[in-house]
Amino acid sequence: MVNDPLVESLYRLIRIGELSPGQRVDQRVISERLGVSRTPLREALRALAVDGILTRTPNAGYAVAKVSAEDLLQYYSIRAFLEDQVLKTIEWPSAKELNRLRRANERCRAAAEAGALEDLLAANRDFHTIMFRWSPLTIMVNEIERIWRVTDPYRALHLSNRDRRSNVAVDHDGMIEAVKARDSAQLVRLQDDHRATSRVLLQDMLRHGGMPESAVAMTLPQFATDMTPQVPVA
Repeated sequence: MVNDPLVESLYRLIRIGELSPGQRVDQRVISERLGVSRTPLREALRALAVDGILTRTPNAGYAVAKVSAEDLLQYYSIRAFLEDQVLKTIEWPSAKELNRLRRANERCRAAAEAGALEDLLAANRDFHTIMFRWSPLTIMVNEIERIWRVTDPYRALHLSNRDRRSNVAVDHDGMIEAVKARDSAQLVRLQDDHRATSRVLLQDMLRHGGMPESAVAMTLPQFATDMTPQVPVA
């Protein structure tokens, strides 16, 4: 996503649910809400459409992208592959960088305890982004971050679950220990489990909204281990 304050302000409205999935973007209302003219707003809308966060329909304008249960399974399958590759190639951090990761997790813990959903979303994203960016696979990292942005409104949905909020920082504690021990296999396993919990909660919420998964989508691998070829025993 373009590093632009207006793009980020518009994206924040989506992330916190002021603009919900499927909702049309009223440019007049949003320009007044953000205190900007229509021309830079249109540029920001185009940038978010390129990322897949918005969709554009001729003669109807922009709307927030709506992700079905089937779409979500595909995104999580892509994440499983990309995050596996990225976490396996991270350069182990210095003590300073490890402390930065710990501080991000403490922000997660504090936000969860306070019920501050927006702060938790930001801190959780920062935690994972810090780790991903230790990898030299920058194209993959950029794609992971794009997928996170597209699915952020749904992540907010599952983090509205109090039990899930309380477990986020605990899951991260295990990842920090894996990084400290330089155990990439354990780090990948923990990320798999962490991602799977979110996926199951989101699937259930979307299914209850009347969006069942297709049989094809259900067969997609959702764990990094599902994609690892099994070496036959001689």
